[in-house]
Amino acid sequence: MKKTKVFSLITTILLAILTLTACSNKKSTTTQSSTPSAKTILAKTQTTKFSSLHATWLQTDKNNQTLQKAEASYQKKPLIIYADFTTNSNHYKMWINSKHNYVQMQGTSSKRWFKTKLGKASSYAQLTDDLAQSALMTFSSNSAKLFKVKKAANGYTLTYSGKNKTLWSEIIKNSMITSVIGIDTNKVKPGKVNVKIETDKNYSLTDLTIDAAYKENNSEKHLKMVIDKINQVSKMQIPSSVTKSAVDLGSLSN
Repeated sequence: MKKTKVFSLITTILLAILTLTACSNKKSTTTQSSTPSAKTILAKTQTTKFSSLHATWLQTDKNNQTLQKAEASYQKKPLIIYADFTTNSNHYKMWINSKHNYVQMQGTSSKRWFKTKLGKASSYAQLTDDLAQSALMTFSSNSAKLFKVKKAANGYTLTYSGKNKTLWSEIIKNSMITSVIGIDTNKVKPGKVNVKIETDKNYSLTDLTIDAAYKENNSEKHLKMVIDKINQVSKMQIPSSVTKSAVDLGSLSN
């Protein structure tokens, strides 16, 4: 009789465990299926609206020595762009608003700021229109499948690590990467690339990091670009010390 009760108890426990396991598996499946695909997230990320952003670029050699670095901040209304570029041979700072461009070249005999007036068709005027939108990386459907998706506290995180040539090709088409640092896309051989994309719950872009190794003219190089503080940059204005002291050089030709 006791053996029968013990057997019955064991059977009940096993059934309970199996039931809980089944529920657990079902819950896990539901959670997994509720996570959107990378393709869905990346497609909606393309509609992100920018009011401001901050970005940094760092190019190093195989010994981790800095070759070039840059930092920029962007504000849409009122339009303000600040940039700070450094290379082995030069260092300059720049402020841009809707009407003027202010530049300071360091390492020269003068540290004065120089002011030029922007024309509607000037290249700098075009830059102000395109800067923020360039932060949106465009990936094909096949490349999107390479990303891993993880739900984060305030949205989603997409990550990729590898040497996929198609994805690399899509990355270096972006002007924020190639133009700022000056990569010759015809002379570059890709290495390992790490990409991290962070979004909010509505799939709007919040952070983007691209960390890439490559060879240019047979020289090993490394580039890291970070775009952050999207729509969170403190209100910007050109310092009066710049606007009042700048030497006016007149209009900037096309």
